[in-house]
Amino acid sequence: MSDQPGEAPAAAASEEPPPSAPTAPEAPASGDGQGAATPGDGAPVTGPQPGHVPPQERHGGQPAADGAPAPGAGTPRTAAPGSAPAPEPQVSFEEQSAARERYNLLRTSRGAVNLGAGGHSYYVENMHSGDGGPQKSEVQAVPLPEDAPTATYAPVSGQDEMERALAEHRVIVLSGEEGTGRRATATALLTRCSRPHYAVSALYREDADVLQGVCEQAGRLFESGHGYLVEADARPVTARTLDRLGRLAVQYDVNVVVTARRSALADVTGDIHVVEHPGPDPMQVLEAHLREQATRHRLYCRRTEDDGGLPCDAGSARRFIARVTGNEQLRTTLGLVRSVTGVVQLARALAANVHATDEALSDVIGRWRDWLHLLAREMLGLDDDGRDEDRTPDPHHKAFRIAYALFNGHPLSDVVEAGELLSRIFLPHFGIAEDELVQHMAEQNIDRLVPQEMRASEATAADARNTARRALLVHEELLHSMLESTWDAYSRLRVPFLEWLDLLVGGRGPGRERVRVRVAQLVGLLMEHDFDFIYRECVGPWARSDSGVRRQCAALALEMAAAQGGTATADRVAARVQDWARSPGAALQDSAARSYGTSLGLRDVPATLAELGRLGRKPELVTSSSIAFSTAWLFLAGRVEEVMAELGHWASAQDEYLPRHAVRTLLALGRCTISADRTGRPALAELALDNDKNAELLVTFLNRALSTTETSTRAWNLLARWLPDADTEGNEDLAALYESLAPRIFKGRLLRNRTRFHVTWVWLPRHKNSRTLRRVLRALDTDPGPDPGDRPGPDNRPESDS
Repeated sequence: MSDQPGEAPAAAASEEPPPSAPTAPEAPASGDGQGAATPGDGAPVTGPQPGHVPPQERHGGQPAADGAPAPGAGTPRTAAPGSAPAPEPQVSFEEQSAARERYNLLRTSRGAVNLGAGGHSYYVENMHSGDGGPQKSEVQAVPLPEDAPTATYAPVSGQDEMERALAEHRVIVLSGEEGTGRRATATALLTRCSRPHYAVSALYREDADVLQGVCEQAGRLFESGHGYLVEADARPVTARTLDRLGRLAVQYDVNVVVTARRSALADVTGDIHVVEHPGPDPMQVLEAHLREQATRHRLYCRRTEDDGGLPCDAGSARRFIARVTGNEQLRTTLGLVRSVTGVVQLARALAANVHATDEALSDVIGRWRDWLHLLAREMLGLDDDGRDEDRTPDPHHKAFRIAYALFNGHPLSDVVEAGELLSRIFLPHFGIAEDELVQHMAEQNIDRLVPQEMRASEATAADARNTARRALLVHEELLHSMLESTWDAYSRLRVPFLEWLDLLVGGRGPGRERVRVRVAQLVGLLMEHDFDFIYRECVGPWARSDSGVRRQCAALALEMAAAQGGTATADRVAARVQDWARSPGAALQDSAARSYGTSLGLRDVPATLAELGRLGRKPELVTSSSIAFSTAWLFLAGRVEEVMAELGHWASAQDEYLPRHAVRTLLALGRCTISADRTGRPALAELALDNDKNAELLVTFLNRALSTTETSTRAWNLLARWLPDADTEGNEDLAALYESLAPRIFKGRLLRNRTRFHVTWVWLPRHKNSRTLRRVLRALDTDPGPDPGDRPGPDNRPESDS
């Protein structure tokens, strides 16, 4: 079937090679040299797919469809003559999962999700940060400025109860949605109870697992009498974590206020620490900020009666505030503002017109509704008449501002890399010769490249991280305005703009997954403007590419397009994914499988799992880990019962390929634990404690993984962590589980001998006091079990000990 709805089958056949079953064993994934168990490959599915032509090769310097020639500058992806080609970048399951959580433009938190009749909320995260996983960072304490809680704060309903709860429990959680002023309330509460006054710090952690980090590092972070703000929107909060944090707060004599979305608190509804935060009255917030802005205005305003009006004094400020708050148009506009930050921005726009007439003030209110769009055009110099050269940004400044806006929230290193690459692509189109590029790109002053109007100050940023290290916009919606303005204003540069995005996807280096996730979602946003053009020039070639990272980006782009567009767009996206899944081309089938590992797959999980199972039986996808990638993501998204049941069917299927995908999925999930406060308790083992089907699946998985050449190394490494972790206090149930299952997991003389070798000569010397290892060893000695023989088949070939 064609990947283009309505396209002739013959046309599709010319783009994709006929399917062919590979005969070689699966290549290692994720570059770890330990087999392809991790669902994070970037290797070709069945060899290069002829449907993909890179943008710069596709246009070949000829005028593009919109009349813009493809740029001659850019980072080539081809190897130098006579040298071996660089290995294709690969998708890391763990790194991409972390990037999709931390830098996701969808603003949807996985949060806690219901797992059926029991009503338990599970969250699964990376358990072992080493061995290629994202490194856990230290919690950073950032002191808040003393003027953070000022006269501009508007109290919220129930604040007295919040103060009493904080005094009694030392830890409270403000439950509410983003934009309701939780941070300001938390700061006000902590300021009043801290000793000395204003001794308040915000606690952050780069990998967003901040509550667990605070508990682990309390001795280093906490100082007696101080107050601490923790923003925990990204991770579900558990009762066990709150209880532990409360004990630590009493021990160190500190007060802690946590802010979290309601979706992250599903497991602690009704907990004594959780307080609902309703948000302040928008009019009160507006009045408070108008008073502050009007007071500042009087410090520099020199207006007197000689200027033809009333002087600028306290009376004029009061009259201005009364005019504004009594304006009916203002009340209507205020009802459209979605956040406290938006109210503050409106107050600043109004305060710049203290002496304006009522008619002019109404014009300011009307224009403010579109202030982000106007700011974006100003930052790009789109409305300049050319007479004020000092205010007109040069092309490099424009390119850098575009990169700064589109990579909002990213480290500045990402912004600099993206901005310089965009300059190299854009500047030739503005008549700047190659020898002038270096001179134009030498500018590295952030204040000149990105004016303060675009940037959030540390006092008003959504988080208080140092703005010198991270791109932070004055309002996150400015990203969309800058993207729309760039796309509309520079229509002749649309193809070079897409080339820039494609080059960023193909780059290498630390943090590359977060860049790819952002680029893919930007492409998805552009599909709202011109679905067919973006699909033809970018998403379609990505989906047909021989590059795993580009196929993954195609899936993420469609996810964003479906989420941001209306019902019609979502239907078009669903049709594309279905066409990919039914295509004879292995690359498109792989792209479809990856698409099911996004929110697109959550719309109908049973149908998604059935389709993944159908694709898993195809020989064309035997060397791809996309099916395992997507199935593991559905597990991480909370659909645990459905995924475990489906994996049980896959593991026992009479099929050559499907059981392999089950093993890969389970190996990836073997590195995960349920909730941040259950360290050392693997999710798969916990799920097997009281469920015979899950226990049987665990036995089948480990037996097969340990007995198969391509996965045995990773399986042994997994057990090297699981078994010693069971010695930890509170994990006695896991130790008993491993002992009871050992005779069935390590079945057969060859596997038992290899297990004895690992336990006796590798693991016990490292963990001399491990009770669990000795219990497993005794279980092997007392229950030898059936011996299937010494001659292993193709799927029962243990690796040599050499």
